[in-house]
Amino acid sequence: MFLTAAVARGEGPAPRGEVLFENRCARCHGVGGDGSDGLAPALIGVVGRPVAARADYVYSDALKAKGGVWSAEAINRYLIDPQSFAQGSDMEASAPDPAERQAIIAYLSGLR
Repeated sequence: MFLTAAVARGEGPAPRGEVLFENRCARCHGVGGDGSDGLAPALIGVVGRPVAARADYVYSDALKAKGGVWSAEAINRYLIDPQSFAQGSDMEASAPDPAERQAIIAYLSGLR
């Protein structure tokens, strides 16, 4: 119940995640995660999608070799340190703060 009230007031992880995403990730992944800038893949529907699976984006060999699924835990590990997750990944940005990662992942989970 608390989370629902917080979201209604524009608080909580998903709304905060949207702000964080737009400030940190949209430059490459596009506003709303649509990939419109072409620098990085679209992230709409990323949670639950196989890693390096979009046909409209050329992924690094590191991510292609990684395999697996973009679960919340996998995204969390990737955001901590993309190079530790997949050495040779093209992504340079990270999100070292656990609360910020949680908020970004909550936001990504809602992108459909």
